[in-house]
Amino acid sequence: AVIDVVDKSNPATDMLPDKWKRTDEWYNFKDISTDIHVLAYLDESTYTGGKNSPKHPFIWYHEFDGGRAFYTGVGHREDNYDEPLVQQHLLGAIKWAGKIK
Repeated sequence: AVIDVVDKSNPATDMLPDKWKRTDEWYNFKDISTDIHVLAYLDESTYTGGKNSPKHPFIWYHEFDGGRAFYTGVGHREDNYDEPLVQQHLLGAIKWAGKIK
């Protein structure tokens, strides 16, 4: 599937390509909060089984009570963690969540 990266202002997405082609396990969501800042959407036209179109959030964050929460749909396959781009993505997410520069 293709992930459409729409916001590169976050350290978890600033290194990602605009269109990130991935092989992974894709999740559908029953409820999608309106209180999230979406960094990337999953393009449901590039795989079968999507149920959240046209805006299927794939990477997002939100802040609450002084804390930070980050979600990424990347990483359901063990081999994902060998990829340098995935490692950079996850490190950026950790740095953002931990307010580490």
